[in-house]
Amino acid sequence: MSSILSFRPDLQGLRAIAVIAVLIFHVWPKIFKGGFVGVDVFFVISGYLITSLIVGEIEKEGRLDLMRFWARRMLRLLPAASLVLIAALAGTLFFLPRTEWLNTAGHVLASALYAENWALVAQAVDYWAQAVAPSPVQHYWSLSIEEQFYFVWPPLLALVGFLGRVSRGSVRIYAGILILGIFGCSLYFSLFPKPWLGTDYFTTATRAWELALGALIAVAATKINVAPAARAVMGWFGLAAVVAIINEKMRFPGWIALVPTVGTALLLISGDVPFSPYRLLALKPLQYIGDISYSLYLWHWPLIVFFKPFGEDFRHKYDPAIILAATLILAIISKYLVEDPFRHGRFSFRSPDLTRGKFLRGAYFTALALIAVSAVSSLTLKLLEERSQRILEEENEKSYGKDPRYPGAAALDKINPMPVPEGVPLKPNLRIAERDTKYRFFECMNLGKRCELGDPNGTVTVALLGDSHAMSYGPALDIIAKRQKWKLLMMVKVACTIGDFPLWSAEFGYRADCDRFRDRFHKWMEERKPDYIISTGGRSGVYGGQPSNEKQIEGYRATINRFLAHGSRVIVMHDNPVMLNSVRGGWIEIPKCLMWNGEKSPHCWKSRYITLDGQTDNLITAAAGMPGVAAINLTDYMCTKDQCPPIIGNVVVYRDAHHLTETFVTTLVPYLEKELLRVMKTLAREKKQ
Repeated sequence: MSSILSFRPDLQGLRAIAVIAVLIFHVWPKIFKGGFVGVDVFFVISGYLITSLIVGEIEKEGRLDLMRFWARRMLRLLPAASLVLIAALAGTLFFLPRTEWLNTAGHVLASALYAENWALVAQAVDYWAQAVAPSPVQHYWSLSIEEQFYFVWPPLLALVGFLGRVSRGSVRIYAGILILGIFGCSLYFSLFPKPWLGTDYFTTATRAWELALGALIAVAATKINVAPAARAVMGWFGLAAVVAIINEKMRFPGWIALVPTVGTALLLISGDVPFSPYRLLALKPLQYIGDISYSLYLWHWPLIVFFKPFGEDFRHKYDPAIILAATLILAIISKYLVEDPFRHGRFSFRSPDLTRGKFLRGAYFTALALIAVSAVSSLTLKLLEERSQRILEEENEKSYGKDPRYPGAAALDKINPMPVPEGVPLKPNLRIAERDTKYRFFECMNLGKRCELGDPNGTVTVALLGDSHAMSYGPALDIIAKRQKWKLLMMVKVACTIGDFPLWSAEFGYRADCDRFRDRFHKWMEERKPDYIISTGGRSGVYGGQPSNEKQIEGYRATINRFLAHGSRVIVMHDNPVMLNSVRGGWIEIPKCLMWNGEKSPHCWKSRYITLDGQTDNLITAAAGMPGVAAINLTDYMCTKDQCPPIIGNVVVYRDAHHLTETFVTTLVPYLEKELLRVMKTLAREKKQ
């Protein structure tokens, strides 16, 4: 392979395949389940191209003009990225309900600073965590990783170049040693994730090896001497690996990510040899899509998010064609009117009479201005919304649990139902309903953290374990535990049930973090040996990827038996209803739905069969008949005989499609307390026998 980087049309074609894979995956996830690997292909290509440019400049000039390199990258990437961020912010104000404004503003700010991947890690958002609504700029996580690479990698290579000059050694050898070190460490973190790194999918540490793989091919280019026939075979194997469908049940980006990335590496090595995929990838249509791939990637995801408020039926029938067409049109416009002028045209500062200093001043001033516009705009909206929401939260706290106008669950009390006055504003206000849970409980859920609440001197120890549905009862159990003088242990994690069975998303991948979570809470329970362990789990409509009902029941029983083995009694709770459009699925985000369509809109009110009776609860099935186990059912306080309403007793029941608001949960306290005392008495009596 040549050491001189020249234009390679096959890489443009490979970019086209990668972006097409991502687009189809996001628009038709059930049809093309492995399309997310397109991002991994981009990472390898970026590592190869940037390293080739830098090493080539060091070898030719003896040094790297770091400031000029960064200036060129900023003029290449920032204009279109900033335009889409501003468009996403404006689109949010126009297309999305106000419940989404604060979340979007925060993510636009993080994306403007190229830290979106870490913002997602901090928020503990997984692509497969369906409880969390994605922001219109969530896809900037991959751009953030690339930009972090562009910021850190050139200085390291510049240092390598300096060492090469001083020692009169080969720059490529020193660079290769550095790259191998990064590759090995990052691949290790990807194969064996560490909890302190956060969500595997988004972290730079578990993705850097993909960029390093491309970089390794770049520095080894002069040493790769493979016969043309072998390179042609490698190319076809590589192309097959890139387009192979990755099973969504596999943990990603673990070892399975080696398939598309090594495939990309093989295509990089293959190059332009007879009978290779080069001619196929160099086809004019693929070249054109490759040319606009950056803008295609930028525009597609905001359009997908913005179409959601128009309703399930409209989205499923028309969205794919509309979204793809709109994405293509916007990508072409931004390519020719934004990208090209800043790369080669009037805003590129590449006039022959322009000195290096003037070029750098113009480029950096432009970059700072672009970042400032998107960052300041998003920060302003974020601060305004936070202030507004604080006022609403303070008003909500003033009458917390005391106002008779808000009976909540007591309105469905079969013996003594409380009256529900009309004309009363909902509580919590729809704008803060999604955040209606105290931070300490939300922190426990997001981080899988050990929390100790209740009465620290209590003589009875109760543990709450499970997923975010279990976490919903944390505030109520804390109140009860303090009143009954119980110690309350709490360890919960979003979308991770207690059952000993694998979890994955039908769209995004294997949940290895749930396996680690179960290991941690089992160790904790064996240490503390609580008197009672309480849990609830997601109904069948909650999780996108689970094994068969039989496997789930078997896994739940295995977990329960481990609890019983160290002397704990187990209390399982019937899971709360799931607000779906139909039994087969389709989330109804209740605060958004009520705000967008009105409090009495039939779009937000569904039958009891769809939301409760038509959904299986395998934890309850597994626990039935097991000695030392009791069940509690509070769903009669969440549903009438016909419906499971989104509003009960003037209280908003859900903070999304299937998580209870803390305001509503506190109205369940007397009923939950009564049931707990009843089953605890029964279990204690059984234990003595």
